[in-house]
Amino acid sequence: MKLSTLLFVALSLVVASCGSPTEAATIPTVVLQPASGGSSRSGAVVASGTVVPEHSVYLSFPLTGTVKTVSVDVGDEVRPGDPLMVLDTVILQARVAQAAAGVAAAEAQLNYLIRQGEDEVHLQSARADIDRAQASLDAAEAVLAQATLRAPIGGTVAALDIAPGETATPGQIVAIVGDLTTFDVETTDLTERDIPLVHVGDTAVVLIEALNSETTGTVTDVARISGELGGDVVFKVTVRLDEQPDGIRWGMSAEVRIGEPN
Repeated sequence: MKLSTLLFVALSLVVASCGSPTEAATIPTVVLQPASGGSSRSGAVVASGTVVPEHSVYLSFPLTGTVKTVSVDVGDEVRPGDPLMVLDTVILQARVAQAAAGVAAAEAQLNYLIRQGEDEVHLQSARADIDRAQASLDAAEAVLAQATLRAPIGGTVAALDIAPGETATPGQIVAIVGDLTTFDVETTDLTERDIPLVHVGDTAVVLIEALNSETTGTVTDVARISGELGGDVVFKVTVRLDEQPDGIRWGMSAEVRIGEPN
C-alpha cells in the first residue's frame, strides 16, 4: 500500500473517533461508614454499664485495732449515725483518762498559784498549761470516737467484711452501706473517642440485661478524670433512671445508649 493511502486511512480513523461520542465511564459511588467504636448507626453512643445505688459508702476505720463488736448484719436498715462496729478501746480509754487527769492537775496548779498571790506572768503560764492539757484531752477523745464506726448515710448494710476478734487497719473496707431505693447506672467502657459526644442532660435508653427490661434516663454526671480498661482510656458517665424496674439490684449489667433519637 502506498504511503499516501496509509496516511488517508489513519486520518479517517482519527476523524471517525472524534466524531463518534463514546459512553462516559461509570464513576463508582463511595459510601462512608461511621468509624468503629461506641457509636451505633442511629447516632447514639453505646456503652456497657453497672447498676449502682444513687447513694452508697464504703467504710473503713481510720486507725488500727481489734474489732470488739459488730452490731449489724447484712440486710439491716440503718440511719445516719447508727453504730455499725466498735474496736477494742481499753487502751484508748486509758489515754483519755490520763489526759483528763492532766487537765485536772493543771487547773489545780492554777488555783494554787492564785491562792499564793502569784503575779500575772506565772498565772498566764499556768493557764497556758491548762490549754495544752485540754488539747491533749480533746485529741484523745477524738481518737476514742474513731473506734466506733457509724453509718454516715441511711440505707441498707450491703456487705460486712470483718468479724469480732479480727484486726482492722486504715483503708481496709469493712462495711458497705447503700440506699437501695433509688438506683443509677454507671458506664464502664465509654472511651475517650465517644466522651466528647456526651453531655449532662442528654437522654439515654438503658437495658437492664438480667431483667430484659428497658427504661429511659438522663445523664447526670460525666467524670472529670479518666480511668483505664484493658489499656483503653475510659470515662464514667452516670445515668439517673426515670423508673426503677422491678427486681433491679446493685451490680446488675446494663447496656446504655446515650443520645438515641426518640
